[in-house]
Amino acid sequence: MSVLDAPLDKPGPEAEEPAEAGYRKPRRAWSTRGFTSMVTALGVGGVAGVLLFFGIAAKLERTSDWSYDVLDWVQTHQWTDRWVWVGGTVAAVLGTWLLLLAWTPGKRHLLPLFPVGSEMTAFMTRRTAANLLRHTALRSTGVLDARVRMSRRKAVMRVDYHFRDPDELLEELEAALRERADALLMVRVPRIDVRLQPASGR
Repeated sequence: MSVLDAPLDKPGPEAEEPAEAGYRKPRRAWSTRGFTSMVTALGVGGVAGVLLFFGIAAKLERTSDWSYDVLDWVQTHQWTDRWVWVGGTVAAVLGTWLLLLAWTPGKRHLLPLFPVGSEMTAFMTRRTAANLLRHTALRSTGVLDARVRMSRRKAVMRVDYHFRDPDELLEELEAALRERADALLMVRVPRIDVRLQPASGR
């Protein structure tokens, strides 16, 4: 039996209300931000190394003339200078971006599922959930094609159909898709928004 042909029974009490006293609602998957951490570490280390080199070279008076010009420019230009504003703006934007990366989970393509055990966390990709909902819609008579845009809170489905009453088809699709969404055991069941389009309007 394939995943698409699995029975659509709603989850039992064990899935909805786990018996473990220490049960906590699964959280979203957090990204390790490995690439961002590497780039930040290399950037901070490079800047610190350059400043340390200039400091030691200036103390030993073995640095080149242009480095003294740079130090003199830094000491004589005030914060109202245009280039100081540009540098400060770039630093502020980069700092805000790093803070957002640190405070947000990332991995937005993973949807948390109800745990099947006390020490197990399961996730489903948005693409998988969208494909399951799409195949459910294609089972209905008169449906030619279906396209799904999936988010954490909402699934927007555009359905091409023919030879069916739109009101009847819409009611049938909404019931089938709600049943399928409930059966996926997602922690946050997305709201289903079905939009019908007759085949002649393609």
